[in-house]
This record gives sequence, C-alpha cells and structure tokens, in this order.
Amino acid sequence: MVNFIPPPDLRSLLPPLLACLPTAFVSSRPPPALLPLLSPILRQRVQLLSATSASSSDSWLSLLCWDPLAAAELSEIVQSEAFELHPVSGEIEFRDVEDVPYRRLDEETLQARVLLADLGLVVIYLWCEDDLEGGGSGWRVSEVNPAKDTADGPNIWWRTINDADEKAKATLVAEAPKSSAKLGDSVPALAGTEKDEEDDEDDGYWAQYDNTPARTPGKAQSPPLNAAASTILHGRNTSEADYYAQYAKVQPAMDNDDPSENREMIGESSLDGNAVTGIVPMSAITNTSMPSLQNLEQEVNISHPRPSSSSSSSVAVTRLEDSAAVQSFSEIAVRQHISTSLKSLFRLARGSGIDKDEFERLIDTELSALSMMPDDD
Repeated sequence: MVNFIPPPDLRSLLPPLLACLPTAFVSSRPPPALLPLLSPILRQRVQLLSATSASSSDSWLSLLCWDPLAAAELSEIVQSEAFELHPVSGEIEFRDVEDVPYRRLDEETLQARVLLADLGLVVIYLWCEDDLEGGGSGWRVSEVNPAKDTADGPNIWWRTINDADEKAKATLVAEAPKSSAKLGDSVPALAGTEKDEEDDEDDGYWAQYDNTPARTPGKAQSPPLNAAASTILHGRNTSEADYYAQYAKVQPAMDNDDPSENREMIGESSLDGNAVTGIVPMSAITNTSMPSLQNLEQEVNISHPRPSSSSSSSVAVTRLEDSAAVQSFSEIAVRQHISTSLKSLFRLARGSGIDKDEFERLIDTELSALSMMPDDD
C-alpha cells in the first residue's frame, strides 16, 4: 500500500484486448499479443487449458471468465455487431469510461473495474508488481464478464485507490476481534475434546485388567546354565580362531620374500634359513661361555679326530674346534646377507626398468673395480 499505483490508462489497455477477442472464433489458441495483457494466474489458465483442449472447435474465450454460465454469454456478446471494426480507424470503438472503481482484497491484491456499457462487457484489472512476462509492473486483465454480472453488492467498490485502502484497513481492524473470539471459542472446545479422548483411552487401558483371566502363569523353564555357557564359549573360540587365521594369508608390505613373485629370473640360492642352525644351534651361540667339546658333539654332528694326548692338549683341541665353529657361523651369516642383498638389488633394478643382462653387467663392473682398490680398504 506504500508504493504509488497510477490509475489504469484505458486508451492503451483496452484496444489490444478488444482486438484479440474476435480471434477466438478463428483459432483455438490465443494470439501471442493477448498473453502479456493477462494477469499471471489468468495467463497460465489460458495457456494450459487451451493447449490441452480436446476439440479444435473449443474457444479460449470462455477461459477469460471464471463463471461457466457467464462464459457462454460472453461468446454471444463478442459475436454481436458491437465488435465490428470501425471502417475508418480499423479498431473496435468504445465510449469513454468516466468512473473506474477500485477494491482491495488484501495487502497485495488491488482490482479496478472497467464497465464498457456500449459493448456489454466488464473488464476486471489487477495491479501486478514485477510481472516480467507482462513487461513489468502494471494493470493486467484478471477476468472478462458480461455487463449484466455487476451485482457485487454495496460498499464493495470505491471511487479512488485511497478509499479502497482505508476501507480495507478498517475492515481488517473490525474483523480482528471477531477472529480472536472465534479462535478462543474453538480452543476450549478442542481442549475438552482431547481431554475426553484421553479419559476414554485411560478407561480402556485399565479395563483390560478386568478381562484378564485370574490364574497364575506357568513357570518358564530356562536352559541349563552350564550348557548355554559352554555353547557360547565354543562359538567364541571358533570365531576367534577363524579371525586370527586370516592373518596367516597376509603378505607384509616390508617383507622382501614375496611368494607370488616370479623367481625364475632370480634363480635358487645356495643358502637357506636353516644353514646356521644345521651347524651351530642357537643355544650354543647365545650362551655366554663357550660350550665344551662333549656338549658340542652332542648338538652338532662334526667329525674330528680324537686326541690321545694329555689333558692340556685336549683343552687346546677343544678351543680350536670352538673357534672353527664360530668362524663357520660368521662366514655363513655373511654369505646369507650378501645373497639377500643381491636379490633385493635385483628386484629394485627390475622395478626401475633394468633387465637382467644389464644388471649382471653392473655387478661385473663393480667387481672389476674392486680389484683396483687397495687391500686395506
């Protein structure tokens, strides 16, 4: 109600509308020039219903009127002689409209009624804000009725827009207490109805105990505790064993020995993991003192000549045998380390795109370079 709304300019609004009405008997679709003249609601009504009409003879003219009975009379008016074109101007002539009354239905709905007595029509215009399809804000046609359908009752239409706004405010203030009173009367009635429903539900709940047979229920037999506990324990042990068994099939990411890897290009090594164990047991190595010859012969199958000399020579032989066993262990450990390092280097070279022949040439080159190094290094 704050923005200024100009009165409708009938000399620019009515001629395009009147020129489009007779075309309803020629085409079942409305002309493109008519749609921008209509309000958004009436525009959608005409577009959708005219596009989905079952017969090509159906006229879209009846869609401009919301009353089905008045729509039939509207077609007869447009077919009358009043809608003949003027021989000079080529337009449908109509007399000047002196009074244009207004009414406001709510804060966003302002209407203007235009009575064309000589044509027998009443055009209701609606003020539309920001109507992009209609070219912006302006007056748009909301309905077209016969002139006989003007009995809207007293105190409905007002001469100016300000009078219509003031009347709408007064009506809103007068109807506010009535709406509050109606709302207040409906709330206690609703509360009483809800209370009665709750009482009925409570009565029905407690009435179930009266319908229950007066007898003691039988004793429920529960399964033995030991049997149930053993069943649960067995199932738990089985599930845990299956769970941990999955880790036996996992290949660690840091493990150099991959069973799924192709070993044909690497070849078999002359060393294995049991080489050290076959010569010197772990108990003999981890012991702080060197083992005696008798214990060493029991754990390690080594053939050496038996000394036939005195006890001093026997001790010397024992020391020599122990020293040889430790030296053999160190040598085997070094050999196994060299073999593992070469395999790792070959895997690294193959992953970098170096083939086996080139890798062998690299090893031979390095070995040849070792001969030129001093023995001290």
